[in-house]
Amino acid sequence: MDLSDRTALVTGGAAGIGRGIAIELARGGANVVVADVRAEPKLADEQAAGTTVEVIEGLDGDAGAEFVDCDVADERDVETAVAATADRFGGLDILVNNAGVSVRGSVHELDRDEWERSLDVNLTGVYLATKHAASHLRESEAGRIVNLASTAAFEGGPRAAGYCATKAAVVNLTRQMAVDYGPDGVTVNALCPGPIYTSMSQGTFDDPERREIYEEHVLLPYFGEPSDVGELTRFLASDAARYVTGTAIPIDGGWLASR
Repeated sequence: MDLSDRTALVTGGAAGIGRGIAIELARGGANVVVADVRAEPKLADEQAAGTTVEVIEGLDGDAGAEFVDCDVADERDVETAVAATADRFGGLDILVNNAGVSVRGSVHELDRDEWERSLDVNLTGVYLATKHAASHLRESEAGRIVNLASTAAFEGGPRAAGYCATKAAVVNLTRQMAVDYGPDGVTVNALCPGPIYTSMSQGTFDDPERREIYEEHVLLPYFGEPSDVGELTRFLASDAARYVTGTAIPIDGGWLASR
């Protein structure tokens, strides 16, 4: 799945799933701009390997990589990140809206600021990045948008009101964007990860009761890793997926099938 001569912008690409995506796109030959609020990953094994940009620079091949400081809830930051990507690499072909937060709480527990933080990052961030990247993607011969949703888009979860609500909204926004941008040849798809071990999910995996639930409902004898999501993103960004659009694809080890 060759992505040579293409450029990707990955929000939240410094750690976890976004890092896995950025690295896999670079393995395919794409130039990658990592947009995040910090360059350094949080997990110890990721820290030992270096920043996402450093890992990409160490790969075989000619893929370029840059980091840009960006809070996806800040429109000025997003506009700057998109412009910097296009200026540095001469265009933008692939947008991965990955940045997200998980604010724990039931509806009655969340204060307004916590609720709006979920909306601002998980949903408005997708809107802002797409808004400012759309003109570049529509000019590309292979425009691609991949939005990161979650299996939480299709089911309730304990004390995850903001997360479940925003991820469900991302799935339907994906469908809507596919309608608008399809005539320009831009595909828009959502990925819906289940249990994937990342810095965001570390606390959940470390909870014995929650881990037992994961082990019961994940049908495979192992959990997913960020690279699994990265490889599927690479497929969706490639010519092999040119006729795939408007979909929400679970990547969950059978989690939803077993629930």
